[in-house]
Amino acid sequence: MRYIVLFIALLPFTIMAQGFFISNSTSVNVNAGSILAVQGSLINNGTLTNNGSLVMGGVWLNNGTYVPGEGRITFNSTSGEQIINHNAQAFSWLTIDGSGVKKFLADIVVERELILTNGIMVAENNSKIIFDESVVITGGSDQSHVQGAVQHTGAGNKLFPIGNGTTYLPVQIDGIASAGTQVRVSNTELGGTVLPKSSSLKSISDQRYFTVDVLSGSLQNATVTLPVRNENNLGGGLQSLVVAQASALNDPFTSLGQSNATGSLSTGTVISAQSPTEPLLAVASADNSGIVVFNAVAPNGFDLNRYMRIANLPTPNKVLIFNRWGDKVYEVENYDDTVSGKRFGGLDTKGNELPSGNYFYKIEVDQKEVKTGFLSLKR
Repeated sequence: MRYIVLFIALLPFTIMAQGFFISNSTSVNVNAGSILAVQGSLINNGTLTNNGSLVMGGVWLNNGTYVPGEGRITFNSTSGEQIINHNAQAFSWLTIDGSGVKKFLADIVVERELILTNGIMVAENNSKIIFDESVVITGGSDQSHVQGAVQHTGAGNKLFPIGNGTTYLPVQIDGIASAGTQVRVSNTELGGTVLPKSSSLKSISDQRYFTVDVLSGSLQNATVTLPVRNENNLGGGLQSLVVAQASALNDPFTSLGQSNATGSLSTGTVISAQSPTEPLLAVASADNSGIVVFNAVAPNGFDLNRYMRIANLPTPNKVLIFNRWGDKVYEVENYDDTVSGKRFGGLDTKGNELPSGNYFYKIEVDQKEVKTGFLSLKR
């Protein structure tokens, strides 16, 4: 393959090349209004400054320095796989077009905008797509999304345009308050694995779960929206759907409740009623016909998470809570989650703080056991 070696700035016009090579100690500037279109490989061992437009149809290998400037770059291969190794550097405006798979071999940062038109961004080598705080994400579909981990920085509402390579599975986290928050989201297809669930859940997704890693900051007061795709095993319709969470795959998933659900069990969304406090999330179905326990308790978190909420609980009743060894740590007559002193907020019966972990609850009505399950306490 022939390569073009340039030692000067590209003036405002279009250059088309089969291959493009920038040698060591060489600087190339793509000026505003210029287009550099490369059908084959572009190898940068020097310095490439982009204030115009780069259109890449082949391998991108950035061994040197890429200065994103005000420039745009488009990866538009229409065949099989397009290899992109940006070596943990940044793009300003990035467009994914053409078709097929775009394999990213190292982390990349998108500063201004990601435009998902056509093509799947596959993160190899445990790499991730990192968005600056003010980034704009345009597009996203079954034909164009990120298959891998996506990381956001900053406060506000954040879209994570992930999928499994064939299905778009966007996750939305709204209401992030802390500007120093960094959140990374990915999804895992179950492939026959059965997720454990608490007794407060009728059923749980047999399709996938999502990992939400809070690297810094907090999701306190934030809500999460999960996609609902082909969850027909859940039954019960949209109004029974909840977001469920767990600290690990061998721990039972517990309900975060639902603030809203739209669409259908084949293609819809469900929004959590509470902030997530654990890293693993999944779509589940809760029994809303009787007593409903919202069993994720974070005493230092969002107001609705600070105590165990129990809906549709008749009186007289008794609520008992046991630790992992079966020791009773809490008991109250006529539990009422609207009254301080009548609700569980992470203290034992004597008022002592209980450590984070999983606990077992038992609810009695008229001296008969009517409901049991697990709750998750996190400080």
